[in-house]
Amino acid sequence: MSIKFSVVITTFNRPAELKEALDGVYAQIEQPLEVIVVNDASSLPYDDILAEFSAKPDFHYYFLKTSSGANKARNIGVDNAKGDVIAFLDDDDIWQPEYLWEHKKAYEKGADAVVSGYAVLGKEDELYVQPSRRVEWDVLRTGNQYCGMSGFSIRKSLALTERFDETLPNGQDWDMYVRLLQQDYALFNIPKPIFLYRFMNMDGIGAKVAKMTPDEAVVRLRSADKHRQFLGDRNYRKRVAAQLLVYLPQKKDKMKWVMKSVHIAGLATTLNHLAAVMVKKLRQRVS
Repeated sequence: MSIKFSVVITTFNRPAELKEALDGVYAQIEQPLEVIVVNDASSLPYDDILAEFSAKPDFHYYFLKTSSGANKARNIGVDNAKGDVIAFLDDDDIWQPEYLWEHKKAYEKGADAVVSGYAVLGKEDELYVQPSRRVEWDVLRTGNQYCGMSGFSIRKSLALTERFDETLPNGQDWDMYVRLLQQDYALFNIPKPIFLYRFMNMDGIGAKVAKMTPDEAVVRLRSADKHRQFLGDRNYRKRVAAQLLVYLPQKKDKMKWVMKSVHIAGLATTLNHLAAVMVKKLRQRVS
């Protein structure tokens, strides 16, 4: 029996980016059974999107009256999906034409869920690809070195039981991968850059984090706290430092953020993280 895909796209105040994402979906070699867009109570108008796509028989649009977060929106998409496999896409990322076709091949080989590599939108030579064909424990223990939701798909039957954790403000992708791996599901990885990721979109997560205070940002550690035993102490501290110090150049009161990291992750871990970031920037400038 041929595998049918339901595509679930969550969107919030990005109609222009959603148009690009949808164009990428409808340009797929392997066409999906349906496309489900869940709008998380956007204040910006989506009239042009609806005018262009609502006439398509496979297009379904849900508008949430109250903003409930991306995880709630994804779970609503899962509940309304009819396909065998659900492929998730964030509204500001773009799939390459072979994306669903590559995922389909993985399911034909026995996958329960699939992650995939990506390139950075606008810097297509900057690739993030893990070489293994399966998601590996040791890699996950260092954080999410695979992909976000735009590279993830899962069998619907499994998505109905392994819901997205709506208490997590971030890290829902990594949380999902850890849970799936811990229960011995076949979590495949496609070691190819088959979608384009809009890195550090400052009208999205980056902007929100940059405006937070260090105390407010502690909520972003929930996924690490949830899986602290899985991580182990060393990796837990490294993940805490990474979470607190992300987007540091865009933040005010940088020293307060550094001190919050020192308080929770420790001085050595914080300094090591800052040094690693500095070395990476220097290498990028040289190259």
